[in-house]
Amino acid sequence: MKKLNQLLLACTVSALTGGYVHAATLKLSHTLPTEHPVHQSLESFAKEVKNLTHLRIKIYPNATLGSETESLQMVQNGAIAFTKVSAAILNTFTPDYKILSLPYLYRDRAQYEAVLNGPIGEQILESSRKVGFIGLAFLDAGSRSFYTDKPIKTPADLKGLKIRVQNSSLAIDTIKALGATPVPLPYGELYSAMQQGVVDGAENNIPSYYSSRHYEVKQVFSRDGHTTVPDVLIVSTSTWDSLTDEQRKGIRQAAKETVKIQEENWKNYVSKATQDLKKHHVTFVDSDVPAFQDAVKPVYDQFRKNNPTLVPLLEKIQAL
Repeated sequence: MKKLNQLLLACTVSALTGGYVHAATLKLSHTLPTEHPVHQSLESFAKEVKNLTHLRIKIYPNATLGSETESLQMVQNGAIAFTKVSAAILNTFTPDYKILSLPYLYRDRAQYEAVLNGPIGEQILESSRKVGFIGLAFLDAGSRSFYTDKPIKTPADLKGLKIRVQNSSLAIDTIKALGATPVPLPYGELYSAMQQGVVDGAENNIPSYYSSRHYEVKQVFSRDGHTTVPDVLIVSTSTWDSLTDEQRKGIRQAAKETVKIQEENWKNYVSKATQDLKKHHVTFVDSDVPAFQDAVKPVYDQFRKNNPTLVPLLEKIQAL
């Protein structure tokens, strides 16, 4: 019933606003709280789109219209125009995104930026056009680390723990390789799942851990940085095709500016959140990263075996 109500809300607003080119409002759905830096960056995106195209965007945060998967489905059928999702969710819709969920994919920040802001990133963003949506930009989402009731210094510390993961085959494979039991759950259900012992912890970046108040339940944050999976700003293909060339140009320009804004917002928020988390008695642990890197090598072997068509793309990334 909840999913039906969310879809009806999206469709009702869509019907009221009429066609996209002349619409008073386009809808953008995401699952994060309003204090999260990504939401703040999306607000900047909406303002810039209005300035450049006179199109208005209304943002629905905090899973108001549904989960990431539900939002993507609404984008595909044209019920909403935009969404922001993790790249990890997209690999079930188009295979090229799968590669971005590999653990320890980048050796440093320079390689990360070369991949996402260069030809490889453009190829991945365009890969979903035929399935109903187009990637406009990658947004910084930091690195994901574990938070539980105890320090996770090595993979051995994860043995026997149930860890919430995104519904991504690579995320599941990575957690298994590290010795924990992966439990895919919608993000909105995670707080109560940790409270009730459904899971023993989760893995995410500091801004999400902080803004969702997960530190109230799990107070040990172990910095292993096992994946660096970006967020993706998505537009519906049906919306895109209904716009004028000038409107599309303006939206792309706004998305490009949002990437820069997000980098700054992210950096500032991580610093602020880290200091405040310490005041809330969160313990930060520096994990043995080389031990984690060794433990996930089988994930790469399995990836090459299961995804032979993506091996050339992986080799391009590793060659940068």
